[in-house]
Amino acid sequence: MTPKERMKAMIAGEPIDYLPSQLDFIPHRLRRLLEELHIPRAEFEAWTDNHIYRFYPLTESCCYSSGSAADQKLIDLAVAKGLIEPHPDDRYLYDNFHVVWLKNTNGIRDVVNPGKENPDLDACPWPRPDVPGLFDHVPDALARYQDGYYIVGVQHLGLFERSWLFLGYENLMEKLATDIAYVEALMDRILEFHVGLAHRFVELGVIDAVLTGDDYGTQKNLQISPTMWRRLIKPRLAKIWEIFRAAGITIMHHSCGNIEAVIPDLIELGLEVLHPVQPHAMSLERLAERFGKQIVFYGGIDTQQLLPFGTPDAVLTAIKHCIQTLGANGRYIIAPSQEIMNDVPTENIRALVDGIKQYRNLTLAS
Repeated sequence: MTPKERMKAMIAGEPIDYLPSQLDFIPHRLRRLLEELHIPRAEFEAWTDNHIYRFYPLTESCCYSSGSAADQKLIDLAVAKGLIEPHPDDRYLYDNFHVVWLKNTNGIRDVVNPGKENPDLDACPWPRPDVPGLFDHVPDALARYQDGYYIVGVQHLGLFERSWLFLGYENLMEKLATDIAYVEALMDRILEFHVGLAHRFVELGVIDAVLTGDDYGTQKNLQISPTMWRRLIKPRLAKIWEIFRAAGITIMHHSCGNIEAVIPDLIELGLEVLHPVQPHAMSLERLAERFGKQIVFYGGIDTQQLLPFGTPDAVLTAIKHCIQTLGANGRYIIAPSQEIMNDVPTENIRALVDGIKQYRNLTLAS
């Protein structure tokens, strides 16, 4: 089976030869790993047996903020096409919502929230989803990957995250307590862009799935109450997902933290694949028991403690446990619970690759 065939069959609950897997890295760690292992970038997917090709719209410049020469080319392209503005300080860059991001090898970090000083929604130049050039950076890669790999469009920084990125986190929390009507109006502005972006993804005609992203959880629970989530997020998220459901596109959703309280709501809206499943935030066993027959889990291998600080043997044990637990029904994407960061040693990455290949048909053969 090709990766695309295996992913489609697994999500549909059909027989497969082994469980699919995916290892994603922050850009700086991937560059270092390729240098350490002397693996050409073109051969990396075969070494890991990755199954997914993911891509973002060019407006999401925070995804190209590591400071590398390759990322700078993407920033220059986005500026040249008028998708983002150039920032006067080379240490920073804008995205299309005019949030300022730090160029940073350790991940993404916002530094200026445009609505913090002036929260007037009518004064903000909201981005348009119909601008040309959103995907001009990926045609060659799509042509290379779309036949054999599972193609996923990433539509992240959703309603909740974009709201606090506009206002600043503390300001959003204050508004939720004092002026929830303002927050609803803000989310409606953000929704307009995301609905339009969803149509743009569908119009490409190549994506197998969308991975929407919006971090709702903390390590312990939701950042807002389930009642407030159902008032603010659920009906608006439904409008975005309806577009993909009508086109027959699989819906994946990313949210960090403990979001167990609203997983039934997400399933009701059409969720098929849940990412990233952090074992220090939610019990893998409880998730598998409650939702293992309804959705596919994507992730689960700990990146908070295990991968950066554990041993290769512990990594192998965790892979086996995740497959036996989250993959008990034969519907699981073996993966870390987040991108692999700079603090993960190479020997643990090797153990990840080896362990996945060793155990990936464990539950299929039982």
